[in-house]
Amino acid sequence: MAGLLYKDFIGINGKRIVWILIGATLLFLILRFVFPGNVDTVLGFGMVENEAGELVEMTVGDFSDSFLVIIPMILIASGIALPSTWTSAICRNDEKNKTRQFTRTLPLDKNAYIASKYIFIGIAVYVLFSLETVWIMIFNSVAGNNNCSELIAAISQLLIVFSGISILLASIELPFFLTLGVKKGSLLKIAILEGLAFLAIAYLFFGNLKVFENFDIIVFSDWCKEHLVVVALISIISPIVDIFIYWLSYRITCRINQNREVEIDG
Repeated sequence: MAGLLYKDFIGINGKRIVWILIGATLLFLILRFVFPGNVDTVLGFGMVENEAGELVEMTVGDFSDSFLVIIPMILIASGIALPSTWTSAICRNDEKNKTRQFTRTLPLDKNAYIASKYIFIGIAVYVLFSLETVWIMIFNSVAGNNNCSELIAAISQLLIVFSGISILLASIELPFFLTLGVKKGSLLKIAILEGLAFLAIAYLFFGNLKVFENFDIIVFSDWCKEHLVVVALISIISPIVDIFIYWLSYRITCRINQNREVEIDG
């Protein structure tokens, strides 16, 4: 099992990714302390909205937070998409190198190959979640009392929910990739995404868009502060549901592939 996990790590250029993430973390740490957000010196241009909803002059700290907050946001967005690209990459590499056929000749459990894919993506999501938490801690270490810090506080409470999206995507992709192959699985994935895009476009034309008229980052942050119990419940229930769906996806994939192997052997 360890060999299969290490093979997938090499297959996604894991060493390069690790060094890139370490370098990016150190760079963000340096930028955070070079441009702290708790500096109250008035900048001389620009206005921001304070907690009372009043427009006040922007400080140096507000300006620093306003552009540094983008960095953890990019990591969080990447943390949702990266596991999906890794899922297709490790399956494509195995198809190219005939790895799955080779593992059948080894003294491994019949489901070890499938389990290794689910375990690898699960570890990758956990590592990204941990790194996102570290980046949020770095941002908050010298952040000012402004809308940016409130936004990060709201996102940090739902961080595990965003990571759960990656788990749900893998729960859908892995059965297709491991059963149908990456090429057919990708075509089916694209067809599903196109269907969802069509529904979204249809809603833009015929749906009620008034519900989004007053929605912005500040409204989202305020909603999280006003509904702390709801946010806490979502943060607790979401990972339990995600893990169950992930496990169910694994069991279904094992059962489907077991039946296919019986048909092929027969």
